[in-house]
Amino acid sequence: MALGFIGTIAGLLWYTQIPVDGHFWPDLLPAYLTFAVGLAFGFVPVTIAALAQIAPQEAGLASGLINTSQQIGGAIGVALASTVFTSHAKSLLKTGHTVPEAFTSGYQLAFWVLVGISLAGAALGFVLLRGTEAPVAEGETAPVTT
Repeated sequence: MALGFIGTIAGLLWYTQIPVDGHFWPDLLPAYLTFAVGLAFGFVPVTIAALAQIAPQEAGLASGLINTSQQIGGAIGVALASTVFTSHAKSLLKTGHTVPEAFTSGYQLAFWVLVGISLAGAALGFVLLRGTEAPVAEGETAPVTT
């Protein structure tokens, strides 16, 4: 899970470096792909960790709760990033910057905020989920490891 956060952080850091006159292929696409791979390696382990110690009869409830928490977290993240972008871009426009400069700078600051949130998530995931194992249900045998 921490590796997923690191991939996501790498993509976000790339976003913070996009220039005002950037282009899709050299500036955006590599960051999109890096971010997407990070998300894939982040969301799957989160789901596995959330459902690992859940009884089979409660799996539907737990799945709904993890999905709801991901949706709420995403909505809060978008709201926070949008607020940072809007307030920073407005302040730059008032001081005479061009619209492309103000928008680019606003997005860069919003992505820096998301980097900070992702760093906190990576640290929490690394510390809180380190060394946890799923319990073996009654009547099942533990997998053999060598």
